[in-house]
Amino acid sequence: MARRRHPLVTASGLVLLGLAGAAPCAAQALPDTPGGTVAEQRQWLLQQVRIGEATGRQSLIEDALARLRMLAPDDRATLVAILEVQLSQQKLDDAEATLKRLRQLGAGSRELAAGERLWRAYRGDLQQALQQARLFAAGGRSAEALAIYRRLFNDDPPGLQLGLEYWRLRGSQADGRALAIRGLSELDRSYPGNVTLLQTLSQLLFAAGRDNEALAALQRMGRNPEARGMAADAEWGYLKEQPADERSVRRLQDFITRNPAFNDLALVRERYADQHRRVSDPAWRAGLRGQQLLDAGRNAEAERAFLQALRGYPREADLLGGLGMALMRQGRREQAIGYFQRAVQATPAGDSSDKWSDLIASTRYWLQLDQADAALAAGRLDEAERLYAQARRQQPRDVNAALGLVDVAVARGDDAAAERQLQLARRMAPNDANVIRKLVQLYGRTDPQRLEAFIHALPAAQRRLYAEDLRQLQISRLRERREQALASGDAATAIVLGQQLRSELPADAWLAFALGNELRGAGRQDEADAVVADMAARNDSAEARYAQALYLSGSDRLAQALAVLDALPQARWDDDIRALSARLKRQQLVDQLWELRAQGREAEAIALLQQQPPSTDNDLLMAEWARLRGDHVQALHYYQRVLAAQPDNVDAQLGQVQAWIGSGDLASARRQMQDAPPVVDAAEIGQQRQLATIWTDLREDSKALAILRALLARRTGPDAQSWRDAARLVRRDDPQQALDMYAQAMADNGLLAPGQATPRDNRALTLASRETAGDDWLRRSLRSDVETLYQQENPTLTVMQDTGRRSDGTPGISRLSRDTRIAHLDAPFAGGLGWARIEQVDFDAGRFQTDGNGAYDEDFGSCDLDLLRADGSGLRAPGCTRFVHQRRSSGAGFAVGWRTLDDRWNLDIGHTPSNYVAGNWLGGVTLNGDLGRFGWGATVSRRPMTNSLLSQAGAVDPRSGIAWGGVTANGATFSLGYDQGGRNGVWSNWSWHRLTGRNVVDNTRARAMVGWYHKLIQRADMRLDVGTTAMYWRYQKDLGGYSLGQGGYYSPQRYASLSLPVSFAWRNDVWSVRLDGSVSVSSARTSSISRFPDQALIDRVIAQLEPQYGPLTLDQAGLYTGDSSSTGTGYRLYGAVERRLGDHFVLGAAGTLQRSRDFSPNSFQLYLRYTFKPWQGNLPLPVSPLVPYGEFR
Repeated sequence: MARRRHPLVTASGLVLLGLAGAAPCAAQALPDTPGGTVAEQRQWLLQQVRIGEATGRQSLIEDALARLRMLAPDDRATLVAILEVQLSQQKLDDAEATLKRLRQLGAGSRELAAGERLWRAYRGDLQQALQQARLFAAGGRSAEALAIYRRLFNDDPPGLQLGLEYWRLRGSQADGRALAIRGLSELDRSYPGNVTLLQTLSQLLFAAGRDNEALAALQRMGRNPEARGMAADAEWGYLKEQPADERSVRRLQDFITRNPAFNDLALVRERYADQHRRVSDPAWRAGLRGQQLLDAGRNAEAERAFLQALRGYPREADLLGGLGMALMRQGRREQAIGYFQRAVQATPAGDSSDKWSDLIASTRYWLQLDQADAALAAGRLDEAERLYAQARRQQPRDVNAALGLVDVAVARGDDAAAERQLQLARRMAPNDANVIRKLVQLYGRTDPQRLEAFIHALPAAQRRLYAEDLRQLQISRLRERREQALASGDAATAIVLGQQLRSELPADAWLAFALGNELRGAGRQDEADAVVADMAARNDSAEARYAQALYLSGSDRLAQALAVLDALPQARWDDDIRALSARLKRQQLVDQLWELRAQGREAEAIALLQQQPPSTDNDLLMAEWARLRGDHVQALHYYQRVLAAQPDNVDAQLGQVQAWIGSGDLASARRQMQDAPPVVDAAEIGQQRQLATIWTDLREDSKALAILRALLARRTGPDAQSWRDAARLVRRDDPQQALDMYAQAMADNGLLAPGQATPRDNRALTLASRETAGDDWLRRSLRSDVETLYQQENPTLTVMQDTGRRSDGTPGISRLSRDTRIAHLDAPFAGGLGWARIEQVDFDAGRFQTDGNGAYDEDFGSCDLDLLRADGSGLRAPGCTRFVHQRRSSGAGFAVGWRTLDDRWNLDIGHTPSNYVAGNWLGGVTLNGDLGRFGWGATVSRRPMTNSLLSQAGAVDPRSGIAWGGVTANGATFSLGYDQGGRNGVWSNWSWHRLTGRNVVDNTRARAMVGWYHKLIQRADMRLDVGTTAMYWRYQKDLGGYSLGQGGYYSPQRYASLSLPVSFAWRNDVWSVRLDGSVSVSSARTSSISRFPDQALIDRVIAQLEPQYGPLTLDQAGLYTGDSSSTGTGYRLYGAVERRLGDHFVLGAAGTLQRSRDFSPNSFQLYLRYTFKPWQGNLPLPVSPLVPYGEFR
């Protein structure tokens, strides 16, 4: 049996074909177009064009093109064919006209797209690239040529010529052969019978093992008389190499019939006769049957068939080799080698025996591998290694010997050597399944992370084989990463990893339990519930029900937890479930007791508790209640009763110490903690915190901090509360360390990512400090603590313009405009918070109304002065002509202040701005404290009266030059209030001050104010308060005038008012808005007083006039003001807004509109606040701009 091979006809035959076919046409005109379909006629005419091009006969080309145009003038495929010929002939005008016609007929068609690309390839932007590709192809640089072709045409080349070029090159690559066959087949439908196309197609089909299709293409090619000889040569080249069987005989017979004029027909007939004889011989037929059985894997039957065949043909190489194959596949390698050697000897001279020689080498190779495998199995590792190495030298490109060496290395425990061998094997056979499998096994055992990357890098088909390995690896990796995140306190990352893990293990009860608790701890209750419910829907085991009930009980849903357990048949309960059920029922009772106590029904709770069977837990609960209600004696009684029965009960020991502390018996508490402190288990976190609290109460912060630090060092998961408690202990001495601890607490609570906590990201920290609705007590405390401490440690600079305008009043006297510019700095100082500010104030009270001489006689200073001469006649003193415009620009005033961090002490001192006529030192000291549930404050202060230019800055009498004014209130204020965080609150303020000023008569003031407010809305982002305020004032004298000796401030002898205020505040991330309004009703009474209450002072003025007018005295007529009383209503509107401008800046504005009888001031503030460190926390709620120092109270 001769070996089979596929002939490939070289491309040079195509040129010979063209020349041979052109010869008959060189001497005669173009024959008539043959009949057939349009496509067949078009192809025939195109073939004539190619002949004309090969022979240089332009007339033949022109005639063929003319007939093509006549054949189907509007057929788009014909126009494309014509266009391609015209472009190849450089007939550009004709080609342009053809393309234009194609555009008219084929808008949006595939043919037009092909025509456009032809134009671009021959004349457009693709021309240079096409030429480069052809040069690469001609030079044997197929890969580079193909890359350009693919970029140009993307597997859709236009036209016949470019199509042939492209698909021939594409088919030369093994991975492109199938695509090239499809492309050429489609081209064949457009250009049927093209000889070059069919020849190329048959070559590719033979190479692809599609022999029948290849032969069919050659037979179609042979229908062309000019190509018949070449087609027959190619077909005979194939047939003569085929083994003798019935199909080969039929093909030879058919070939003889179709090619009676074939040059080597005698050889064909001889081949036919020989194969026909063999096929009729039973021995030969046995050999054919053996080959079929061998192909089917029936090796033992194949062996018997080949033995039968060899009895008739003992020297037939294919039969000897076939028997060797059958033996080899049965593992009988030594016998197989003998038959392969005989096949080599039986191969006729001139024929290749490489196949059998290769099989000999291969079989010897596998035989040696078998021997090596046996040595490895027997533990003879050195022998196995030697045999595998010898085998590899025989077949250095085969991986099996290398894999054997891998197994030897693994057996020796040398994973590094095993990996080296596997990497060598993979370079030889990148896609070998055995190599990949062993690498998966090795990495899975030694480096899971590398295994994951390795599997991901595999092609999709191979990756699917290891999907389960990868899944298990990913699960293992997720578990490991999750445990690391939990160990480092990174709750947010642990949650994300837990969710990923659940997608792989949705029915895992304890994973769902843990993840649910973590989500709940992060404030994501709904997600947590959904996780556990989904697990329970997938897993009906008793373990799953236990985990679900345990989860529900962790969020105080005891009834639901018990319902889950009760739904499980009792027969499926185990000891753990029974214990959980009992504990939950006890907890239900305890919750009921606490609820009764919270409702103020503690007696009922105690009665219910006493109905229960006596137990230590009941006594501890009674003790705790007694301690909470302040009955420390009763608490000590119960704690000592527990200790009498259980001396080592740690809860009772701790509670006893706390009861001593609560009763003020610090000596007993200290003695117990020094002599016999409670021994608290390190795992009891709650008791450890309780112990730390005791040390804190005993002012032993270092010991409390040591306990908390130890707790944090031992933690196995998030512990935000311990971080918070530790931060509170260090915040006074080391604020930055405290902020670091708060950051860790926030990370453990899911408010920060781990990377934002260490190192501390101030922007993220402050962003996380924003108050949020729905926070639990721990989150609220964390956000509040961070906000307070961070702001205390964050220096802040504020610059503000404050403008006040009074539209009523008398020009020059009380119609005051005031502009205050403030630069204010807040910063931590001396263990508290300090501040410093500079102020500059401009006053303008307007111009007096003057007469024709420029004089005025308003009631200001001594300008309105009626006198009596010695003879009793009246004298109206001349009006004043100086200081017509009452205004003043000050220099800089300053003030500094300081307060303790807990606001217990608050003090400030400052001086009015320079250039005030009557400057003053100002200041105050405040002490705050608690009195039971009430808060109180006491202030001693010296503050300016800012009612007018006169009262605040002082003025100069235009007549005498005497300065007066600059009034200050000197005294004390006591405040008392109640606000326990509920809906209602009460405040009160009681004060007494002595009012003094430069050349101003002294006065006294007593004030009492009280108010109630109700919080209608109290949310993180919105407040709405309503209330009522009552005030009562008393001044000794009415010094509200502006004449010399008066103070220029409102000072009725009795003033009472009642107002109804409403306050609304709202904020979001970047805005904060405040709107206040109130309406009021008031009454006032004033008593008569001299316009010049300081006689000595007015006498100085009179003395200046006497040289001109003689002896003078005050005219008593009109000197005194009359008694008066009034009632009125008023309203006040206030608005303020702040806008965050980034991490450091806030822009704010505020305005006030106030209206009442004889008093209508307005004010407006604009300010910019800068924080030295980033601040993304809460904007103030409500907005509270700076207050000028003169308005401090």
